[in-house]
Formats: sequence, structure tokens, C-alpha cells
Amino acid sequence: MIHVITGAPCSGKSTYIKEHKNEGDLVIDFDEIAFCLGAPMYMADGIVREASLQARKSAIEVALANPEEESWIIHTSPTEQQMEIYAEAKAEIIRLDTGKEECLARAERDGRPQSTIDGIEKYFSEEKGNHMEHLTKSFSLKAADNGSISGYFSTYEKTPDSYGDIIESGAFTKTLEKRKESGHPFPLCFNHDFDKIIGVVDSVEEKENGPFIEAHFLDTELAQDVRKFVQSGAVYQFSFAYDVLKSREPNAEEKANGVMNVLQEVEVFEVSVVTVPANQNAVVTDVKSVEPDTKSGRRNRKSDEEIIKSCIESLKSLLDEKEDDKTENEEASNEETTSEANEKSEEQKENGNSKRASDLLEKINQFKGEEV
Repeated sequence: MIHVITGAPCSGKSTYIKEHKNEGDLVIDFDEIAFCLGAPMYMADGIVREASLQARKSAIEVALANPEEESWIIHTSPTEQQMEIYAEAKAEIIRLDTGKEECLARAERDGRPQSTIDGIEKYFSEEKGNHMEHLTKSFSLKAADNGSISGYFSTYEKTPDSYGDIIESGAFTKTLEKRKESGHPFPLCFNHDFDKIIGVVDSVEEKENGPFIEAHFLDTELAQDVRKFVQSGAVYQFSFAYDVLKSREPNAEEKANGVMNVLQEVEVFEVSVVTVPANQNAVVTDVKSVEPDTKSGRRNRKSDEEIIKSCIESLKSLLDEKEDDKTENEEASNEETTSEANEKSEEQKENGNSKRASDLLEKINQFKGEEV
């Protein structure tokens, strides 16, 4: 199995591996590789650094190609794409949550160079951006002036989500208290875009199954459009952005159920209505119309958009044909063409328009989902 150890510089990644690895396991540690290639410890530079990076990359490729073998990879802050690669290899992600002050104290105690201290500062300044993740859960929509949604913000299920995570009861307690004390509610966004705030989370109540939220849509064009998307059934899931503050390794029973990480404390930043969530099994459990005459269940797919565009083009073609025929008839009249020629022209026009009308009807029936 591949074990990926993440965390700030001086968080104890190398020590963790030494305490858990067995003889013969593959260990991929950039600092150790650079030291073996001639660089002072923690001070790789120039050609040695370049060669060390190439060697590390090749070693990781070998580990990924042999996921059944025991490998340990030190990776301070993997990107989202790298995390996806590790997930495909069913790697175990172990994040060491050593605090900034302790990391700095260790760096000073061990006589680390300034580059290490700079790395610690950079890690914690970018930590939220690098580790913000998205989870998806189900929600329901209930009627209000501008529309509202309510449901479980997350659940304390023992079944892992698409990332292999489960959340322990109480993981949200501190972040909810912190947000409540600030007097600023969580924003309700569209597709995790902070420039597209569509509502406000009015309340969060921790229940046995998880935190339960009540939120309302704003009276803006975008917010009301999203509300209608949800009513139609085209958009039916949501997620929340968070940062992991504390986690633990799963026990034997949890590992047997596919759990890769147990989240013990998280910081929540926002809740979003999303079109493409990480968990495809999250669904709307209840939809109620705010407007009595609004029909639910209408489609909102990319294919529909293409059909509509095609219908518009067909209509334009018919209108252009009509205008062309009008011009041709005027010219023919001026030149005093025979009645036989006029009848032939009318027949061709009728046949052409009939074909276009037939095509248009076929597209309309396709949009309606009927047999043609």
C-alpha cells in the first residue's frame, strides 16, 4: 500500500515514517535523496536539486505502478490533481497537523536553514487555499418568500464519501461556534464561487445524524435562477468547502469498510448549490414550489440547449427563404415571366418550406421527448 505523508516542514513526516515503516519498504524523501546525491542536509540547490527532483519523480512513478507494495512518500502539500492520482492508486493519506509555532520551534532547535523557516511560513499562509476541499450531501427545498433550503449539512455516517473520508460527531462544533460568535452567517454560494453568493445560511443545529441547516435564497436574478434550477430537478445537489484541522487514521474495522481518513475537526467556509458535485449520490429529498404556477421537473441539459439553437436556425432559414421568394417573385413580375414558370417556382418554394417545417417539427418533438 502507498502511504502519503503530508504536512508542514518540521511537522515530523520523516520521523513518522521511521516509526511506522518496515525493513524493505520504499521510502521517498526528497531531503534524503538530495543528501545522497551530494547536497548538505535540507539545502539542496542547483544541479543537485534538479537531479533530486527527477529521482523523486521517478521513484513516485514506481510506487504508483506497484500500489500493492509498501511505499512511503513525503509530500508536503499535494495539489488537487496529485491527490486525485493518489486516490486512484488507493493510497493512504496521512496529514500531520503540527501547529505553526511548534514547527518553527523545531526548525530553530534543529538548526534548519532559513529556507526551511520560509517554507513553514509559506505553508501556513497558503494552508486554507491548498487544503480547501469539497464534500457533498443531500438537501431539501422548502417554500418561503424567495425560496429556502433546509437539510443535513453533513452526516456522521460510517460509510466513506468519494474521498474515503468519514466525519466524527463533533467535528463541526468549534467552527459553528466560531461563526456564531462572529455574527456573520455562512454564505450560500453557487458552484463554490465566492463571487456568486446566492443566499444565506440562517441557522445550523447539530443533531444526532449531523448538523442541520436552514438557508434562504437572496432576491437576486442569479439566486432566483438557481432556485428554479433546483425546482426543475436539473440541479439537485450541494457541497461545502472546508479545511481539515484534525484527523486520525482509521481503525481496522473502518479500513475494512474503505475508510481512508477520519475527520475529527474541520473549518467550514461556505455551503454551495452545485451542478457537478464530488459525490454523485447526493440528491434532493424534497422540492416545493414557491410560485403556485411553476412546474417542477423541467429539463436543463446541454443537449436541450443544442436543440433550441437548432430550432432557432431552422426558423431563421424559413424566414430568409420567405424573403428570398418575395424578391424573386417581384423580379419575375417585372420581367413578365410565364404562368408556368410561376407555378413551378411556387411548387419548389412549397416543397422546400415543407421540408424545413418537417425538420423543425422533428426537433421540437425531440425536445419534448416524443416519438417522431
